[in-house]
Amino acid sequence: MVVAVLCWGLWRGHVAAVDASHNAAQALNNPALANAAVYRDQLAELQREHDLGNLNDHELQIGQDELRRRLLDDVGHPSDAPIDGPAEAVAAAPLRKPWLWMLAMVLWVPALSVPMYSVLGDPEALDPKAAQQGADHGGEITQEKLMTMATALTRRLQDEPNNVDGWIMLGRVQRAMGRFDEADEALRKALELSRDDNVMVERAEIMAQKNDGNFAGEPWAILQRVLTADPHHLNALLLAGSASFAEGNFRSALRFWERAREEVSPDSPDAPELDRAIAETRDKMGLPPVPGRSSAASAKNPALSVSSISGRVSLVSELADKVSPTDAVFIYATPVAGSRMPVAIVRITAAQLPFDFVLDDSTAMNPSAKLSSMDEVTMRVRISKSGQATPQPGDLGVSVSPVKPGTAGLNLMVREAWR
Repeated sequence: MVVAVLCWGLWRGHVAAVDASHNAAQALNNPALANAAVYRDQLAELQREHDLGNLNDHELQIGQDELRRRLLDDVGHPSDAPIDGPAEAVAAAPLRKPWLWMLAMVLWVPALSVPMYSVLGDPEALDPKAAQQGADHGGEITQEKLMTMATALTRRLQDEPNNVDGWIMLGRVQRAMGRFDEADEALRKALELSRDDNVMVERAEIMAQKNDGNFAGEPWAILQRVLTADPHHLNALLLAGSASFAEGNFRSALRFWERAREEVSPDSPDAPELDRAIAETRDKMGLPPVPGRSSAASAKNPALSVSSISGRVSLVSELADKVSPTDAVFIYATPVAGSRMPVAIVRITAAQLPFDFVLDDSTAMNPSAKLSSMDEVTMRVRISKSGQATPQPGDLGVSVSPVKPGTAGLNLMVREAWR
């Protein structure tokens, strides 16, 4: 197509050159014709002056007579020398058709395009298999990609500081990278520009992630503000239930999750997970399961055991005098890299040690972040005198990494201070 356009341009240029050359040749071979054209222009100029009132009828007549005499003198005056060579050259030059240039473009444009594409283009994209493989792997989000996205968004927001969507996207990218302080700051700036309850809930979860899953303080205050303004806000209900469950407040967790269940349609993909969370909470409270709902206990649900982690938590006798029976014991799993937000957690007291635990999707803090979605996790046990999810001086604990979901018989012995 490019070659066709270029050849058409050459051909049209050639036709125009032929016409111009023909006119030039006529003027060179017959100067009288050229002079006549000049005199016609001068006569027209005299007529315009007359029409404008600059010449009267008598002056117009004198000017016209003078031009006619000069024209007759020029026509009747022979040329001093015949003009043969230049006229023939001008007339003959355009007769050379541009076949040579057209042929060169037909040959060289495609010939040069191939090596240029091999250098500047993406030849592998012409291979359907390679293209399919690229599509398959294009969805993988690596730390390098996240870093590139964060850098690009930061530069963009320097020029567009009022871009709400840009701040939200930057916060989510920073969160995926495990940079919770930066993520919290980005969402805070987004909320300064525009209030969005979903973004507020997301920020509350990030703030809890900074505190190892502890929602005490501002995260809980945010959830309460959202639910006060909209008691049916699904994300806030889900997160409030997860936070209550992680704190061992099963009554509140059940209340929030039951309200959330009313907002979820029966055919929603979130319904089964929410049903299992409700069933697990009712089981811990000694309440009978809701008819028609799925049971949450791993022993009663073999499908969960495939992605569960089970074992025993115990305390070495040398540390027994440093632990009170009422001390809180957190048994939880976190991603190996990035976020330290628990994907599954159980809270007991030191009086229950040694304790046989089971972590699975029913013990998730958030139904959208499940143990079954992880390839590997870090198992952690922390004994806290304060009962807070945030580590404090004097806490005891142990961690093991990596652990694959499906592991059974894991032995977690608390031997030293929490690190």
